[in-house]
Formats: sequence, structure tokens, C-alpha cells
Amino acid sequence: MKLDWNKGSWFGSQLGGTVWILVAAGISLDQDILTGLNLMFLFLIPNIAGLILWFQRKLTCYMSIQILFALSGFFGLLAIYVLDRNNLWLEIQKGGAISKEFGYLLLTVAVLIVMASIHFKFGRNTKKPSI
Repeated sequence: MKLDWNKGSWFGSQLGGTVWILVAAGISLDQDILTGLNLMFLFLIPNIAGLILWFQRKLTCYMSIQILFALSGFFGLLAIYVLDRNNLWLEIQKGGAISKEFGYLLLTVAVLIVMASIHFKFGRNTKKPSI
């Protein structure tokens, strides 16, 4: 099975993996402008990289989506770190709070599960070697 470029899937994945950082930035701006701006920067980096990967399409779709997920996960972890260092991690959560440690774990596990599932579905060579 081959992973093909699809606009809805690409941008849905891209925004779905990072939009929470933008929301956190918006909430943080009200409490600490510098933290909010840092979070906006952390939101923009994987999204700009995603746009570059989409428009250039120099890599396979499989490799590009794996890079996008890795970037989204990495910058998500940085966002949790920035929020925690500025004492806003618990402040931005409404209706229930999770610890920063659980946030790190949850984000890491979610990204790894998505990356692994895509690898097992699209990343393995399905052709049998000829003898």
C-alpha cells in the first residue's frame, strides 16, 4: 500500500498536531506576552516546515509525513516546557488539569503511536525479493 499526497489529510494532520500550541499561545498572551509570542513561534515552525514539505514534495509522502509528525511532537514538547517554565502549564487548562509529566508522556506516546501506525501501514517494503 502506498501513501499518496492528499491535501485534506496533510493539512488536517499538520493543524491537528499543532493547533493546541496556537490556542495555548492565545491564552498565554493575556497572562505573559513573551510566553505567548514564544508559543506562537513554536506553532509556526512545524507549520512552515509542513508547508515547505507540501509544496516542494522532494521526499516521499511517507517520509514527509513522518518528518511532520516528529516536528509536531518535538515542538509540542517544547511548548509544554515553555508553559511550565513560565508557570502557565496549569493556568491555561480549563475544566481539568494534567501534570506536565503526564503531558510530556501523553504527547510522546501519541506521536509515537501515530508514526508507528503509519510506518506499519505504509513504510514497510511489501515487495517480495526476487530470487
